[in-house]
Amino acid sequence: MKAQFANKQAGLRLGYRSGFFYQVTSEAGNAEIGYNALLSFNNNGLQLTGLRIVYETTLSDISPDLYFAWGYGGHIGFIYSDHIGFLGERYDFEGVRFCPLAGADGWIAFEYRFRDIPVNISLNLKPFVEITIPAFVRIMPADVGISISYVF
Repeated sequence: MKAQFANKQAGLRLGYRSGFFYQVTSEAGNAEIGYNALLSFNNNGLQLTGLRIVYETTLSDISPDLYFAWGYGGHIGFIYSDHIGFLGERYDFEGVRFCPLAGADGWIAFEYRFRDIPVNISLNLKPFVEITIPAFVRIMPADVGISISYVF
C-alpha cells in the first residue's frame, strides 16, 4: 500500500482542460518516467492528451514525499462551438461547427505522494498550443490544474 512504490495511477484533473487520466510510471536510471493519457472535455468537445512525464527530483528539503515533475506531449480532439477565441478576440460562426484540433503540450507539476494511503495529489501547469480547423492557432500558457489519483 505504499504509494511511492506503485507504478499505475488513475484519477481526475480539474483545470481548464478537466478530465480523467491514467498513468503508468517506471524507474529509468535516477529518475522515474511516467506515461499519462488524459481524456478531457471542453467546449462541448473531447480531447485526448498523451504526456511523457519525468520525475527527476524529490524536494526532500521540504518533504521527502514531494516531487517535481516536467514533461511534454500532444493532443488531438474536437470541439463543437459557435465561436473561437484567439488572442483575446472572439470570432463568431454562423451556427455551431464541428472543429477538429491538434496541439502540443507541456507539463510542470509538484506532486505529493502519501505514504500510508494509495493517493497522490498534484498541482500542475499544462501549457499548450493548438491548431483548430478552420485555421486558428490557440495558445494557452496557463492551464493550471489540480489532480488527485488513486495509486495501484
